[in-house]
Amino acid sequence: MPKVLRCESLVRRLGGHDVVRGASLDLDEAEAVALVGPSGCGKTTLLQMIGLLDRPSAGRVVLAGHDAWSLDDAVRAEVRLAWIGFVFQQNNLVEALSARENVALPAWRLGSSRREAERAADALLERFGLAARRDAPASQLSVGEAQRVAIARALVNRPRLVLADEPTGSLDSTSADVVMEALAAASALGAALLVVTHDLRIAARAGRTLEMRDGRF
Repeated sequence: MPKVLRCESLVRRLGGHDVVRGASLDLDEAEAVALVGPSGCGKTTLLQMIGLLDRPSAGRVVLAGHDAWSLDDAVRAEVRLAWIGFVFQQNNLVEALSARENVALPAWRLGSSRREAERAADALLERFGLAARRDAPASQLSVGEAQRVAIARALVNRPRLVLADEPTGSLDSTSADVVMEALAAASALGAALLVVTHDLRIAARAGRTLEMRDGRF
């Protein structure tokens, strides 16, 4: 069985400077890896290349055996939607939509019926203790609730890979603990998990930790 993710000698050059310098990484199904390092060392840039948001200057991103950046734009966009779930430090929810609608949105975009998408959203919201808040507008959610909704949204299409960029960076310790449990649930559902974090508690719970400095592991 191919790795969920294989990065081969990734380089990202910006303004004549290599922000990421030859990074290679493998992730297996249900594996959780924490990526740590000082601000500006290239962690977020690496995540954007892996998530098919930013094209590498050199190297390959192989997802489930497919060279993702060799795909045409339309196919790559579909792969990103179906295979990858994103969790950011800012939850990026649509404030005018309910929690349920925010979670269901990626499933609608992938082609599920409204009923199927909402059923999947309801199941995830219940799993994360948010069933009672499913009809609340995103603008009325607490910061911790909104981040759990964002994680549920990342999982609604049952992605092979979840990428999280400082998911607890804006949370108090209590909310961060709840989000950590939600991320553990993502791994339990079979997704490979790559988390950029400064939170040593998240790093300690990962199966392994990689340190990045000056664009290299």
